[in-house]
Amino acid sequence: MNGSGLRRLHGLTRLIVATLALASSVGFAQTPRAAPPTSAALPLGASADSAALGVTRAVREVKLSLPVAGRIERVLVEEGSRVREGQLLLYLDRALEELEVQRRRLHLADRARLDELKQRELTLVQQVSSLKELLPGGVVPRKQVEDEELTLGSVIAERKTIEAAKQREQVDLALAEEAFQRRHLRSPLNGVVTKVESYAGESIEPHATVIWVVDVSRVRFMGTVRAQPGLNLRVGMSVRLELGLEGQMGVRVAKLVYVSPVIDPASGRIDVIAEFENPDGSVRPGVSGRMLF
Repeated sequence: MNGSGLRRLHGLTRLIVATLALASSVGFAQTPRAAPPTSAALPLGASADSAALGVTRAVREVKLSLPVAGRIERVLVEEGSRVREGQLLLYLDRALEELEVQRRRLHLADRARLDELKQRELTLVQQVSSLKELLPGGVVPRKQVEDEELTLGSVIAERKTIEAAKQREQVDLALAEEAFQRRHLRSPLNGVVTKVESYAGESIEPHATVIWVVDVSRVRFMGTVRAQPGLNLRVGMSVRLELGLEGQMGVRVAKLVYVSPVIDPASGRIDVIAEFENPDGSVRPGVSGRMLF
């Protein structure tokens, strides 16, 4: 075969290979396109419309202060201390107030003069009664009877004056005891001390916060929900709370205690509050979550 024939053979071979490649590409079955993904499924009982995002807080959290100024004499608790209702937490310097209470008690307890007057009054009543019985027979003059009656009246008046003074002394003692108690700070609830602001030796102003106490045995969830599903909520309904960080979600059943009667015009959402018991303190107030219903 000469050179021109060989070139024609090579050209024919390339044409056949190109034709086969084209046919193969046209006839190859294409992989079907995957169906578009559906929206991710929400947990049981949840929906985009019926979930209220919010945060928890203790139902009772108090900032304690004293109504009087003074220097702290002693602090009896620290952060983390568990306290009972009525337990003494700290007190101010109180020597003067304590002495005043003792003085008022001594004044009130002094009843010697009052007891003397009562005894004298009883004697005079008997004397006047006896003299009046003798008066018709002329045994005693009328002037003597009148003098005894005047003396009896004077004793009765003095006795009443001292009794009124004793009542005032009782009030004065109560005021002194109140002034003494105002220098003592007591817990109004069972809970845990979360913060101590001032310590022994420091002076404080009236109504300045010195100790924080929180009761975590009952927790409140505060959140907002879209207006449309929120209109179906009623106080007293049971709801499901999912609380905690991702991967450490805790579930609680709570009761609705508040559903706002108005819709926030800016967000179109309704404020809701639910509460639940937390006796073991496993839910720490401040954790966020969502409410499902």
